[in-house]
Amino acid sequence: MRARGVAMEEKVIDVRMLGGFRLSVDGEVKGLGQNNKANFLKLIQLVLLNYEKGISKRELIDGVFGFKDLLDENNSLNNLLHQARTQLKKAGVPGKRYIEGKKGIYYPEKVEGYTFSIDVFRFRELFEKAQHTDIEREQAQYLQEAFDLYQGELLPEFSTDNWVVVESVRLKRYYDQLVQWLGDYYKKMEDYDAYYRVYKQASRVYPDSGWQVNVIDALILKKQYKEAYELYNKTAKYYLDELEVPLPDELIHCYERIYDNVKVVSDNIEDIQAGILDRDQALKENIGEKNHLGSYFCVFSSFIDVYNVLRRNLMRRGNSIFMMLCTLVDYEGKPIANQERLEQRSEALKDALYQCLRQGDVYTKYSSSQYLVLLIGTKKEDCSVIYHRLQRKLKELAGSRAELKYRIVSLAEIPTILNRGKNNQDQLM
Repeated sequence: MRARGVAMEEKVIDVRMLGGFRLSVDGEVKGLGQNNKANFLKLIQLVLLNYEKGISKRELIDGVFGFKDLLDENNSLNNLLHQARTQLKKAGVPGKRYIEGKKGIYYPEKVEGYTFSIDVFRFRELFEKAQHTDIEREQAQYLQEAFDLYQGELLPEFSTDNWVVVESVRLKRYYDQLVQWLGDYYKKMEDYDAYYRVYKQASRVYPDSGWQVNVIDALILKKQYKEAYELYNKTAKYYLDELEVPLPDELIHCYERIYDNVKVVSDNIEDIQAGILDRDQALKENIGEKNHLGSYFCVFSSFIDVYNVLRRNLMRRGNSIFMMLCTLVDYEGKPIANQERLEQRSEALKDALYQCLRQGDVYTKYSSSQYLVLLIGTKKEDCSVIYHRLQRKLKELAGSRAELKYRIVSLAEIPTILNRGKNNQDQLM
């Protein structure tokens, strides 16, 4: 951070911590060894992160060593300080002591002719400037500059250390606010390219923050419908297959807007077929078997859609549909009280259903202890055979005390069960 009154001709020691650690002097990057998780490097970063006020000896020891029991704290710290100074000197960083310590407070040496520029401090400064002006154009300039500085989470190499976590949470709160503000601003100004760039970068930095919907929105506004359609499919697959949750309303609305505008996604039906088969191929590879694919798992909302399609087709052909409700219980036939055990057995039952049922059967998680299965073209007398097969596989996967009870309903009874489940979505997962 440039100190007040510093001459412009002074050289800069530039420190980057957002998205990874990098130290450069007057534009030249300085290497500090091959191990980016070394304790001496952590010490250097802690001192730099506390550049303005310094850091106490106690905080420095706890931050570097993580509250480990040390035989001699002073000796351990002094050895590490010596190592840090040696590495900084070897890298060609200007200074003599590099890290100063006075009255139990440590801080970077202030070298004559040089000034520090640290991205974390600059980011905070720009964010605060934006909060203290009512001129929208100035706010946009400050926040855009802050946004450009934020290339990733704070010091990802030490992301689990408490001192990094605390500061990361604070910085992410600022980042979320400025992303939302800039997105709204550029959308209002109809600068859809800038709107796209903001959310594209934000989605890269924090993939799980849900900003892909805004990227899709930007592509639609830019009339890039094919790209929007491709990203929609990728995002929808992530929600359904990995998170196993229903699609957000905002994402569904994006699809409706794409559908209204897109004219041709592909004119090659073989390409479309290949895309549809990608999921099944991935499932085969996941289980390491090229010639076997188990039953089909889907989220509850999709399960209802599958049922409706099957009902229309199979009723006309005279085939049967039975639905099996599988419920996990303890060895006494009562609900499982231990949450951790319930979660483990629920995952085991999911695997058992995948392995024991046929490829044409469909299943979903109905509650924390229950799964619903659509058995296609199965006779009622065969359902008990399926149940015993599942019970054996469950015990094999979760232990001999794992128990399962079931109930079978016919085609006529299924709508009542599904409607009840649809009205109790908060109980799912």
